[in-house]
Amino acid sequence: MNKTRSETTHILVVDDDQHIRSLLKILIVSEGYICSVAENATEALSILKKRSVSLLLTDIKMPGVSGIELTKIVKEKYGTDIIVMTGYVEDYNYAKIIEEGATDFLKKPFSNKELLLRIKRVINEQAVREERDHAEQDLKKSFKNIKKAFYGIVNTMAATVEIRDPYTAFHQRRVADLSLAIAKEMGLSKNSVTGIYLAGMVHDIGKLSIPAEILSKPARLTDIEFSLIKNHPKVGYDILKRIEFPWRIADFVYQHHERLDGSGYPQGLSDKNILLETKILSIADVVETMASHRPYRPGFGIDVALGEISKNKGLLYDPEAVDICIKLFREKKYSFTIYSTS
Repeated sequence: MNKTRSETTHILVVDDDQHIRSLLKILIVSEGYICSVAENATEALSILKKRSVSLLLTDIKMPGVSGIELTKIVKEKYGTDIIVMTGYVEDYNYAKIIEEGATDFLKKPFSNKELLLRIKRVINEQAVREERDHAEQDLKKSFKNIKKAFYGIVNTMAATVEIRDPYTAFHQRRVADLSLAIAKEMGLSKNSVTGIYLAGMVHDIGKLSIPAEILSKPARLTDIEFSLIKNHPKVGYDILKRIEFPWRIADFVYQHHERLDGSGYPQGLSDKNILLETKILSIADVVETMASHRPYRPGFGIDVALGEISKNKGLLYDPEAVDICIKLFREKKYSFTIYSTS
């Protein structure tokens, strides 16, 4: 049979007056609480070492360590709720006692009803805090599971692209890695960084709609073929918009070929209408694409790629993201991870 909260609540009374200790214990036990008593701070601390206490009731003026000093020690070491009692109210400031860590302050003499109401209020507040803490833990666990599921979805999508076109898949991974590094260096929030990384992992998923022979064509594309290529951000958006991500991944993918001056595609968006996450993603996309080998051409190398974004900084590409990208390669020795099918 489960015990009630009062039956598991342990209250420790600390007072150098034996008569008061006895009366308080009788009153507290009669309400169904567990009660221990101590005649001084030393004895109280000894009890606290041995067992958990829900609430401490302490007098202020006691031989040796005072109730105020005991309050500071207990609050710091155990975090226990404390109700301070005293008959010398003229000598103590309520605000100061609360500042020292007390939960409440009770003036002697007090009625049994008043004491019990104060105790019940503190215990009820503890119950509320515990419920809130449990709810927060459950929420964190749920978010962790949801986040894990999202990673699983994205990795599955990336793997689907990889089976069909290894060049595109490895490109996505490297773009995701570089986008992540730029975003972190820019000081974006952990949540934003995660969203950028996941978008990088699937930013070319729209290329699933493009015939494989066009993607791997070792020659210049025709106008019709290039128009199909230019539509892949929209196709990617249409695929991803059905998934309720905590990030605007579909929009990041839709915009990753847009440019600050409005010369990009497929929407022709300009600076203020392009998301910051997309500005980072587009720079990583350009640098990886230019630096790496493709079926239709050899790679230009990282120097040429960085030269491209440097030349068009502020015109096509976000200036801050460009500077940080160049800094990563030039000063922090960043390099692309080499992925393989093995």
